[in-house]
Formats: sequence, C-alpha cells, structure tokens
Amino acid sequence: MAKLNKNITKSLTIMIFLFVTSLFTSCKDKIMGYSVVLWNIPEYDLQDGDIVPVYIKSNISNVYVIETKTGDKVEVKLWQLTEPVKKKKVQQIQDKLLPTQHTYAAVKSDGLPARAEPVNTSKQVYRMRRNEIIKILYKGEGQPVMAGKKALEGDWYKILTSDGTQGWCFSYNLNLYQADKDGNPIGGNNVVLEEIVDELFPTITGKIWYPDY
Repeated sequence: MAKLNKNITKSLTIMIFLFVTSLFTSCKDKIMGYSVVLWNIPEYDLQDGDIVPVYIKSNISNVYVIETKTGDKVEVKLWQLTEPVKKKKVQQIQDKLLPTQHTYAAVKSDGLPARAEPVNTSKQVYRMRRNEIIKILYKGEGQPVMAGKKALEGDWYKILTSDGTQGWCFSYNLNLYQADKDGNPIGGNNVVLEEIVDELFPTITGKIWYPDY
C-alpha cells in the first residue's frame, strides 16, 4: 500500500512538473501583439515599415523582445517600434506610415524645434542640431508657418529622433531623403549639409509666438 501511494505521489509530481513546464513555455512563446518598425535596425535586417511579432515588453530595460525574420528572439528599444496591437490593427498603422516609408531627413539649421502639435506656437519638445538625422513618420495638417505676412513653403511632419523623442516639425529647414535598410541615402546622395544662412530662421525660432487671439 505504501509502495502504491509512493508511485501515485511520484506520478502526480511528474504530471505537475510537466504541466507547469508547458504552461511556462506557452506563456514565454505567447505573442502579446504586433508592432511596426519605426527606425531601421540593420543588425537584425529590419527596415522601417516592417511588421514584427512582440513577445515581451520590459519597462525596466526599456526594450521589447521580438522575433526577427530568421526566427531569432532579440531585444530592441521601445522607441524603435509602435505600441503592440492585434494583427488586424497593425495593418492600419503600417498603411498610415506607408507614404513616408524609408523617408528620413537631415536638419539644416541648429536649434530647429520639434513641437507637441503642428502649430508654431505649440510647446517645444526637442531642439535639433544641424545635420542631425531624424525619421519622418507621417505628414499632418497644421497651421501655416509665417515669416511676417509671408507663408513659408513646407509641410508639418510627425518626426522621430534617434533618442526616441516624437514631435512635429515644419519641413522648411529639413532635407528629406529616402534611405536603404542600412540608413544610407538611396542613390548615394550626400545629406550632410553645410551651414545655411537663413535670414528667416532666426525670426521664426528666436522669438515667442502667440496665438492670434
């Protein structure tokens, strides 16, 4: 009888171990959502616009664990991806980013601001350096940027910096270009710029702007 109980206990222990192991494995491999790559990750052969499955989000390490095209599980920085969503919804996000897919920009002037909204009176969230490379996410609708009574040529774009900051920037002082998966300009165009003397730029960025009202 004691031997029978011992065998039952042993069998139960094995079953519990197998159950816990399978549960842990299934949780570990469970996809939490899908994200769109925002900035090229050449070390994993990922380009902006690619969709990747996401398994883990770590707010402590500020990384996602994703699966690459080769099936490897790797860590990437949170800012390099969109927030994970269901597979049906991620396609909508990819479509929104498609018109400016692979589009980056070199900043023409020191101190160019990125703003919280596509309005020249909006709060500055970041100030860019000359020749800094940023990612163009998508074009938006915003108020015209005026120099006196003259509207400057350009468009408002949602942009992403290399430290993960997102904001809105008017393209008057941006040099937009298409990049390959390694981040190099397609066609070999040189996007490193010389100092640009712009009489309008100090007027735009060097004073406080107030709404019309």
